[in-house]
Amino acid sequence: MGLPKKKLLFFLWVSIALAGCFTQRGDEGELLYGRHCASCHLENGEGLRGIIPPLVNSDYTEKNRDILACLIRQGIKGPIMVNGRQYNQDMPGNPRLTEADLTNIINYMQKEFKSPAERVSLGEIREQIKNCP
Repeated sequence: MGLPKKKLLFFLWVSIALAGCFTQRGDEGELLYGRHCASCHLENGEGLRGIIPPLVNSDYTEKNRDILACLIRQGIKGPIMVNGRQYNQDMPGNPRLTEADLTNIINYMQKEFKSPAERVSLGEIREQIKNCP
């Protein structure tokens, strides 16, 4: 009986260690959003009325889901319509964000702000980056 107990304890230890890793990685999107996006779009994703567009339930992020990584990395210039309201504040890009960073940020936006409506995969973000104009 000693061997099965050791296996069980080892399995429990590995499970706890992996859970810790995934928990920390799950917070990565929130940390990245806080570091790179929240100063303008605010922690709650509501933006600044009339100046910075909201990310909460944003029709813009949903309509542009297939280029979100490019928009975040390259920025946006010129007027855009978000939830029926026009915004014309330039958004600086952040070319230093990795594909994994972009995936985490966008999935954090999906989780917290329901925008975009569905999660993105790392593969999807890689394709977006490859096709950025």
